[in-house]
Amino acid sequence: MVGPLLRTCLGLLAAGAIAAPAAAASVLYVGDSLGVGTSPYLEQRLGAGEVEADVETGRPSGAGVDVLASLLGPEHEVVVFDLGTNDDPAAPEALAADLSAAAGLADGRCLVVATLNRPPLNGVPVDGLNRAVTSFASRSPNVALVDWHGAASADPGLLTDGVHSDADGYAARATLFADAIASCSSIGGAAGASPSAAESDLGPLPPAASAGSNEPQRAAAPDRRGGRGPDPELEALATELARAIATGADFG
Repeated sequence: MVGPLLRTCLGLLAAGAIAAPAAAASVLYVGDSLGVGTSPYLEQRLGAGEVEADVETGRPSGAGVDVLASLLGPEHEVVVFDLGTNDDPAAPEALAADLSAAAGLADGRCLVVATLNRPPLNGVPVDGLNRAVTSFASRSPNVALVDWHGAASADPGLLTDGVHSDADGYAARATLFADAIASCSSIGGAAGASPSAAESDLGPLPPAASAGSNEPQRAAAPDRRGGRGPDPELEALATELARAIATGADFG
């Protein structure tokens, strides 16, 4: 028989007074040196164990497709394909093909991709590569786009050398990726999105191993209650329900 405590808590859950915990999406992150800098901050935001990162300095998108094929498993709900910076800007069609290959491997999972920042190579700017990324994102289902190029254009201080960031830049970049991953639930790619980066606490992180000054930093999480204090009655009910579940006590 359902006891009064359980009935009360179930009623509060149904009314939205007590938030049910959201399932965190398991993320496979394949990237290059930007991923070396970004992935530790992204792991901090999404929670321990929720991000499996394979990142390597100098990795082009073609090599990333091979890594994705070897690592992707049924446990992964979201794929981050953070590559293209090391591709030839004179051959954007190669990046377009690799993005399509990554989408095929993702097989309906949410795929997160990003626009790029890099100096011209042999006089060819990054524009063609970015057109390949944005065109792919606009016509492909289950794709979330991180506009890293737009962010860096709006705030050039995010980049230390035209490509890489310092600790602040990587933290900001991880915020964009975390928000894109959170949006996956709305586009059908993830069963349950992790909390937005704005709702997570940044702890001390190891220096990111790519260009720039990568000193650990801390950022305080905003108050998710909008400045209101916790409801003592709801806290007491939730605590008692958790105790009863943990101990096997009668809900009586």
